[in-house]
Amino acid sequence: MKVTDNSTFRLMQTNLDRITDNLLVLRNQGATGLKLTKPSDDPGAIRPVLTTRTQLQQNDRYLETMGIAGDKMAATDSHLASVENVLVRAKEIAINAVNSSLSQADLATLADEMAELRNQLLDSANAVIDGKYIFAGYQEDTIPFTANPAYDPDLYDQNDVTTWPYLYNGDHNPTQLEITPGEFLESNLTGNELFMGITNEIAATGYANPYQGESMTSGPIGVGTPGNDITITAGTNPPVTISGATDLTDPAGENNYAGKVAALFSQAGTGLVGTANAATSDLGPLTLSNFVDGEDTYGLDITSGGSTVSATLDGPSGSYDYTLAGMASALANTAGATNLTATGGTLANGVRYDISSGSLVLTGPTDGSEIELNETITDGVITATIPSGGITGGDQTVYGTINIAPNSSTDVNLAGAGLADVGLTADTLNGASGKIDIFTVLTRAEEAIRAGNFDDINGPGGSLQAQIDNLEIAADQNRTQRSTLGARAMRVDAAILHQEDAKIDLKQILSRYQDADVLQVYNDIIQKESAFEAALNITGRVSQISILDFF
Repeated sequence: MKVTDNSTFRLMQTNLDRITDNLLVLRNQGATGLKLTKPSDDPGAIRPVLTTRTQLQQNDRYLETMGIAGDKMAATDSHLASVENVLVRAKEIAINAVNSSLSQADLATLADEMAELRNQLLDSANAVIDGKYIFAGYQEDTIPFTANPAYDPDLYDQNDVTTWPYLYNGDHNPTQLEITPGEFLESNLTGNELFMGITNEIAATGYANPYQGESMTSGPIGVGTPGNDITITAGTNPPVTISGATDLTDPAGENNYAGKVAALFSQAGTGLVGTANAATSDLGPLTLSNFVDGEDTYGLDITSGGSTVSATLDGPSGSYDYTLAGMASALANTAGATNLTATGGTLANGVRYDISSGSLVLTGPTDGSEIELNETITDGVITATIPSGGITGGDQTVYGTINIAPNSSTDVNLAGAGLADVGLTADTLNGASGKIDIFTVLTRAEEAIRAGNFDDINGPGGSLQAQIDNLEIAADQNRTQRSTLGARAMRVDAAILHQEDAKIDLKQILSRYQDADVLQVYNDIIQKESAFEAALNITGRVSQISILDFF
């Protein structure tokens, strides 16, 4: 086969181009340190490289946010240390006032210092980091604590936050920090927990009964049985007895038995606070049998709070059919019915009705007033059929239920056969956690010192001796919250270390796909350059050959 000069030159040019391209790739890898700079370099590596880069970006985001959170936690701890110093000094002042024979002027001086300590506490409570209030929950732009302009020492009530000397304007939501995908950690403390001693759970309900302990909700309640009494003992206090014969009664004319029972559990000495819940009952689908249209009628009287609403069903040819829908229509057309929908509404006596579930469900007023139900079936006696049926349970009284809980740190024991009559069981309810409002302690300690009241709990400031005990509770409360914050800070530090280790692993994975082996690349460059020079040399020699060389 004849090989022409053009063929030879084209072959040499192709080899030179291939070597040049390979050399260019190697030099690019040597300059950038990367073997993957475009998808065509290694199509199979694109997916893991992009995934790993995304994970690295997320990792950097976690590290940045946790670093910021860690710095804020450290700054927060310094404010908690200041609170600790305030409480230590306050206790020293209180003990000095109690144990020394001081003049009124001296007591006034100590009271003034106590007031300054309260102002120092206020500064810590309203501390700002990066322009945000750190103890205000989500309300970071709102100053959390302000003096209560309506505060009156004579009207102070531990169970009513509106009577306390300082008001909390933040909320109960701590900041959540995502430390790993799907795992969140509270990164700050709310003012209500730290300074007021009110848990976020109780604060979420509106600060009612702020130091409430373990609660219990009754089942269906009923009237008492003579001889079945209830005994309530709060700590070492004398027991309080609720009589099944004389107390747990529902005489005619009384319309809120649940509220009455709640009040019995809330009476002085029980250590409890009781509240009534609305009465509610599922009366079924309203089953009526053998009713003759235009002849028989079914009537239902619904009474609550002394007010009765009546509905009558008279069949398809009359005003309202013998069905659940007919009952809903009849109730909707009673005088004073409001909040009407296709399936429910509120009657004039405050009872709400609803048929959306396929049953007639009644719910009484929120104050716990009972619902009294009375059915009337009228037989027209035109035919021989006898109508029957109605609501589940027939004529009945539906009572509300009650909630009870300790209103202090004292545990409360419940005993007696009468508990079953009101839907409760024998138990010991744990008291509140023993927390306290620190601002109130310092304020009332100042009042007690200024008035020289050392041991009269009914006098100004509730007695200085009592406030000394409360200062220890306050200090323990601060230490507990500080410990909690420290544990969270340690968790953040551990999460940062974990993310840094994960970042190293991700970079190794990324390097495996996209980083070039620099030493190997430089060796390959030297080899390719040598091959290129050799190819050029051979090409130069071949190009010098002419036909005359063959003669």
